[in-house]
Amino acid sequence: MNIYFFFHLIIFYINNLIYNNYLYIKKMKFTKFNHIVVFGGSQITLEFLKLLKKKKINFHYFTNKRQLSDNLINNSSLKNNLKKNEIRFFETEDINKNKLIKKVFTGRSLGLGFGQPWVFKKELLKLMNPNLVDFMGIPLPKFRGGAHYTWMILNKNFTGGCFIQNINENTIQGASDSGSYYDYTYYNYPRNLKTPKDFFNYSVLKEINFLKKFLKKISNDNSFRLKKFNKKDSVYFPRLISKLNSFINWDLNIDELVRFINAFSDPYPGAITFLNNRKVYLKNARIHKNNNFHSYSAGIITNIYEKKLFICAKGGIIKATGIFLGNKKSINKLKIGDRFSTELKLLQLAKIHKKF
Repeated sequence: MNIYFFFHLIIFYINNLIYNNYLYIKKMKFTKFNHIVVFGGSQITLEFLKLLKKKKINFHYFTNKRQLSDNLINNSSLKNNLKKNEIRFFETEDINKNKLIKKVFTGRSLGLGFGQPWVFKKELLKLMNPNLVDFMGIPLPKFRGGAHYTWMILNKNFTGGCFIQNINENTIQGASDSGSYYDYTYYNYPRNLKTPKDFFNYSVLKEINFLKKFLKKISNDNSFRLKKFNKKDSVYFPRLISKLNSFINWDLNIDELVRFINAFSDPYPGAITFLNNRKVYLKNARIHKNNNFHSYSAGIITNIYEKKLFICAKGGIIKATGIFLGNKKSINKLKIGDRFSTELKLLQLAKIHKKF
């Protein structure tokens, strides 16, 4: 009786693992490639393209107008960085209607997406799969969605990750993914990282190293098993737009306030507030001193010293080194005793997330 009990218990356990997608469900090998097609646009995309060029690996790169205009960590657009590095690109607003992709993608091609802005339709999926994958530089299944480093800073997350996912009709950047992955790694960020630029700079080294290993595994004819994420662990945060979502709420406590300002710092314009109806951008905040300052004190400039701004917050004083009035970096027009403030209407609108 005990034997039968344990036998049925084991069967139940295995079935439960399969049902909850803990077991590997597919196994495959990628075609040994002699050509890579890259989709999307970001800092890691640029670094990966530079790697392909250096290694003299044949490639084609497809992106769109919005991603070409995105600023990278050197505060220059992706388009300018591509031109500077003499990397050829093909701009298209709908990859499914692009004729070139259907000509260049062959049985020896590997497709690799980096936040591609399009949804691949059946015809292209049939052409490219199973040799079409998506790279995600986040600790999946957490921090799905967009504005990954901003959300990580806001929520004090110091775990990073790299994932290679399959691409299907459910792969919609910033909205949903296939729910499965072929390869991954996790790593930890140093606790002294403060801004998205800090996270970008640290992550890109880890990500390039991971991608090198992934390509080497394919070249070595390694097998890959497609494993599903555990859906109950999934965490999604929406995309953000700095000019709409970065308005400062001075009612936040000092720790939250510093994280909020830093989360919208370089390479982004900064967190927004107002002084005498004039828009001000704050960056690179630090806690200068913890004390019992009342929330009514929040926003008051207490000191200006060595081009640094000291501002009251709920529970202390913060120090900001990046102060922009309009598009110009200036501290001369600010005075001790001035108070920053943000209208309630703007704070409410900042919590509305525009889809794009």
